Amino acid sequence: MIKKLFSLMLPKEDKFFKLIGELSVQAEQSAIHLKTCVESDDLQQRIQAATKATESRAAAKKLSTEITKQLALTFITPFDREDIEAFSFILYKITKIVQKICDRLQHYDLTGDKHDFARQADIIIKEAAAMHDLVHELTTGHNTERTMKKVDVLYDLEGQGDTILNELLNALFKSNYETRDFILRKDTYDMMEKVIDRYRDAAAIALQIVLKHS
Repeated sequence: MIKKLFSLMLPKEDKFFKLIGELSVQAEQSAIHLKTCVESDDLQQRIQAATKATESRAAAKKLSTEITKQLALTFITPFDREDIEAFSFILYKITKIVQKICDRLQHYDLTGDKHDFARQADIIIKEAAAMHDLVHELTTGHNTERTMKKVDVLYDLEGQGDTILNELLNALFKSNYETRDFILRKDTYDMMEKVIDRYRDAAAIALQIVLKHS
């Protein structure tokens, strides 16, 4: 019994790194499902993608909960426990918002107009891939310079997302959409922007971790 308790207190980086890595995979899968929901002309493909986005959210929630549990059981952690928990929570939130967007697109039968949703989805896809690389570097490389470069990539993508949102809103306010469609489309732009911003937030925590341990 004492041996078991002692083992729980010891730092086991692979345990947390594995869970965070799996969480980043779910966030990346969510981005892929979102892109399908936004771009596919096949209704069944869009429905299937929305279902998979829901499954990714459930898997991410389970992983995030497990990380919280392991933080409570482990005395020493590879990074500050508040950073680990905040980082994992943001990655879970990404899957949650993506699932809500996919459900919204299906429920209101919203489709892209002039590739508006697709422009934001493309940024999210790029962010998801960049975050996966960042997590890999953070949990295996421990190279400050390389990690910071990957953080810069995510910051740059978030800036591109801001530019796209401004362009989409300018075009929307000049459009002739019915009030209902205008509101639904604007709200969806804002939800997509929240996903883009969450990736930036996760990158900021990763930077904080690097600076603390460099």
